[in-house]
Amino acid sequence: MKAWCELQRGRIESCGVDVLKDKRKSAVYRLHGVGPGGTAVIAKKCSVATAQVERLIYSEFLPRVPASTLQYYGSLEEPAGKFCWLFLEEARGARYWPQRDAHRVLAGRWLGTIHLASLSDELQACLPDRGMDQYLGLLRSCRATFRQHLDNPELPADDVSLLRTLIEEFDGLEAHWGEVAGICEVVPPTVVHGDFVPKNIRVRHSPTGPSLLVFDWEMAGWGVSAGDLAHSVSHAVSPDVDAYCSVLKRDFAHVDVRDIRRVADCGNILRVLDEISWVTIFLADRPYIYMSKGIAYLRAYERKLTTDLRTMNWN
Repeated sequence: MKAWCELQRGRIESCGVDVLKDKRKSAVYRLHGVGPGGTAVIAKKCSVATAQVERLIYSEFLPRVPASTLQYYGSLEEPAGKFCWLFLEEARGARYWPQRDAHRVLAGRWLGTIHLASLSDELQACLPDRGMDQYLGLLRSCRATFRQHLDNPELPADDVSLLRTLIEEFDGLEAHWGEVAGICEVVPPTVVHGDFVPKNIRVRHSPTGPSLLVFDWEMAGWGVSAGDLAHSVSHAVSPDVDAYCSVLKRDFAHVDVRDIRRVADCGNILRVLDEISWVTIFLADRPYIYMSKGIAYLRAYERKLTTDLRTMNWN
């Protein structure tokens, strides 16, 4: 509330504050009654680096896109310069359900509009790289970590076998990397959300029809669209490919639905790479009780990766 009042240059009374998320590196709160017309405001505390990406998306990119977006109220860095506050309209609406065709069509049209939007070279340079080279770097980094633990005495034989399997699958995937890149080139580089999952979406209903509200752009970047199109990874939005393609055809008449389906299939693989990279932090040299959580996730992701590679006929 102190940060919000400083941003608004005045003292503002709140009806209450809800803690939505409270972690070491970030926190999210709902400030009741302080927004326009007494609405709630979402206050997000995050690192300055994360804030720079989200601030660019909310203030420079989304206002220029003809798609439904949340109102951005501004940001404020803390005096120490380590953390920053972002203030946004609350995403009030229904939960997104990928099992509902209407929701998936809505997501496909919204995502197509986002991916068609242009961005200046200057702003592109300010966004993190989410291109194929970045994903290849993740593959190689994770594989190197797995190799380091093949002789780890803390790991049972079954866990070591899992790491060997992942290494073999990563070797096979890298051998096909040129094909992955070629498939994904169907859609030119664009602004990508990077964490396009149902928990970051609400569906708002109004007299003019439903609209999609998307938040948490901290993983956003400039790169390949495939990850946002993923359709079979855990918690995927699974945007409707036909709806997405119908929007893209406005500027890219050559785009074919079959091509986009292949891009989405590659997106499944890229999303799994992302998820695997997030859990490798649990594989530090520490007692097995801490490593076992990461291994459990890796076991599930390995099964998913096997399925995705088989879909592409690469396994």
